[in-house]
Amino acid sequence: MYVLGISRVHDSAAALVRDGEIVAFAEEERFTRVKHDGRFPAKAIRFCLEQAGISLGEVDHVAYYWQRWKEPLHAAAVFARYFPRTLEVFRNDNGAEGGRAAGLLRTLRTGGGKGVDDYHVGGAVLAHVKRSYTLERDVRAAVGHTGPTRFTVHLVDHHRAHAASAYHISPWDEAAILTMDGIGSDGTSTYLAHGRGNRITDLRRIKFPHSLGAMYAIITGYLGFYPTRDEGKVMGLAPFGRDTYVEAFKDLIHLDPDGGFELDLSWFRHHTTGKHVVSRKFLDTFGPARPRTRVTAENPVPQHYLDIAYALQVTLEEAGLHLARWLQRTTGSTRLCVAGGVALNSVMNGRILLETPFEDFFAQPASADDGSALGAALEVSVGRYGRARPRDGFTYTGPEFTDEQLEAALREAGVAYRRVDDIAAHTAARIADGLIVGWFQGRMECGPRALGNRSLLADPRDPESKARMNEKVKHREPFRPFAPSCLVERAGEYFASDYPSPVMLLVFDVLEHQREKVPAITHVDGTARVQTVSRKDNPRYWELISRFAELTGVPMVMNTSFNDNDEPIVATPADAIACYLKTDVDALALGPFWVEKPRQEGDAE
Repeated sequence: MYVLGISRVHDSAAALVRDGEIVAFAEEERFTRVKHDGRFPAKAIRFCLEQAGISLGEVDHVAYYWQRWKEPLHAAAVFARYFPRTLEVFRNDNGAEGGRAAGLLRTLRTGGGKGVDDYHVGGAVLAHVKRSYTLERDVRAAVGHTGPTRFTVHLVDHHRAHAASAYHISPWDEAAILTMDGIGSDGTSTYLAHGRGNRITDLRRIKFPHSLGAMYAIITGYLGFYPTRDEGKVMGLAPFGRDTYVEAFKDLIHLDPDGGFELDLSWFRHHTTGKHVVSRKFLDTFGPARPRTRVTAENPVPQHYLDIAYALQVTLEEAGLHLARWLQRTTGSTRLCVAGGVALNSVMNGRILLETPFEDFFAQPASADDGSALGAALEVSVGRYGRARPRDGFTYTGPEFTDEQLEAALREAGVAYRRVDDIAAHTAARIADGLIVGWFQGRMECGPRALGNRSLLADPRDPESKARMNEKVKHREPFRPFAPSCLVERAGEYFASDYPSPVMLLVFDVLEHQREKVPAITHVDGTARVQTVSRKDNPRYWELISRFAELTGVPMVMNTSFNDNDEPIVATPADAIACYLKTDVDALALGPFWVEKPRQEGDAE
């Protein structure tokens, strides 16, 4: 039985599940090269069908990550609950950008303008309803299918899709489930559940406007970044702050004794405007928002805003711990599965694992709405039809290329290359020599973190690796940290926990006596967002790191996603070659082929 799962609006994606196997899963942005692409995932759907070698006519079910009427009903309830302040929505402001946003008809037709808040709230709600009716037509048009089809369309609750995306691929037959994001199809922002066998049982829902995702996104915008896109930047920025505002931020959220929470809405206007904006009270208390200017070494983020970021991160962590502790008490489980956009906050995740009674932790690598395409498919395949749960193959789910295709791309680009007998050993040696290497191998990983198949790699021992990668290769803010990819069997030698972290969604302290040895992956607060690599999960990447360890004694490399700033992770050989040529990446390991830029006079040896 084939089930095609679809998500859209932001981080659109498609997934194809055949009984207990994830055949394919990929984000639309990887094919269109538009970061966070929210359009209908036509190219991703085509990739999924091609990977399976089937036509749309052979698909049995199409699962969509959003339900039809629950959203407008919840929106109407919010409008009535906070009336007359909700009359603000008719001003149709464009959030922090200022001016008016796209109108109702434009939003209904195209989803709005280019900005994060450039949409009409009523148009956005109606667009969701409309898309649920046109889904069958849209899927057929996406792949140009004109023949008969047999699939049934299923509209799946958004947070159950998130929950299914994590629990149904976890290794356990019983676990607690926590999903957190901005808002779901019925207004849910936080979902607490219990999984047993193939069944997920709802325990509790906390609904918008009481939303941790909305809170974090709104203050991300206040800090001069893009809400719903740059929350990861704020997480990386927070350790540069001080605890100046932590106490004041406790007024923003009330943690209930029974395990729930409510935002103090006097600090926000998302519930009255439908946009990511703080209230006048927030501005009067904490000062004006930071202008949305590019952060550089010459234009750093002022300390005041660093302190706000610190307080925001601490507030989120405490709320996450509060929810997790209630969930553990309620279920009695020692295992936790997490998903939803907030679950990408790996600092919070690390604290939940280490500071609650949960002993085991599982994160969906594509925790945001991209992963809900897979979750919708699994909610139908496993939850409704009782098919087997996939227990592996959930990370490297994207396109792969033959050696012939890789070589053809190199020839077409006109770059000099050579085939290397042992690409892992050769790459390890050149990283140890100080090179930054683009590493392109096997099937593309899903989610926003590079996990060793579409990665940029450097020497974690070199304190210059971080600055050079940020400034010359990634062209991004100098405060942003880089992750270590460490051999799973040796993680305990360097980090405060040796708990497996294969999808890079746990942050642990770097052991104090090791920090000077690996400065490039040690953040300003002494932590690292760890990826542990096992021979079973990724044998070629494990081999590279093992060879690097033999040469240097250090069982890890510095890893970041293979892309320039504001571009999606590379998907094809042509993407990889283009990124290599336009940035200061020194070399490219494209499958078994090696490409290296000539050293310029004056380069360090």
